[in-house]
Amino acid sequence: MADLMVQISPAFAGFEIAQLFVAQRYIGIEQIRRNTHPLDAAAVPPAWLSTGWLLGLFADYLYQGGLLFEPDLGVKFAAVLLILTSAVGFALRRVCGLKWGLVVMTPECAARAGFFMFVFNMMVLRSMENIPSLEWLYHHN
Repeated sequence: MADLMVQISPAFAGFEIAQLFVAQRYIGIEQIRRNTHPLDAAAVPPAWLSTGWLLGLFADYLYQGGLLFEPDLGVKFAAVLLILTSAVGFALRRVCGLKWGLVVMTPECAARAGFFMFVFNMMVLRSMENIPSLEWLYHHN
């Protein structure tokens, strides 16, 4: 189960990047310039997209909490950073309003995507420990 938690981290990194594209499409520069709310704009997101986005965010936050139970200290550290990044980003978006929401969301999503890839790299490094050492190449008898 622990390896599965780490192996699916690239999917969550992809979700973070997709989230940026969706946000740019529906909370983009045009809406910010017109000072319109995304739900009042002409291009309202379809219900399936909004539902999928909310389910993805819910799964994302559950996954971040689940990483805290991983045995690897590096993965736990990344989980704490993920949770802190999410909490700070959420707080900033609540305070700054719609105009700065996309500006705050961009580095937040990029940081979380990076942390998810760090978790995946930790799994790759952990699996490489099982590879036999190549020290015999350097010893000449």
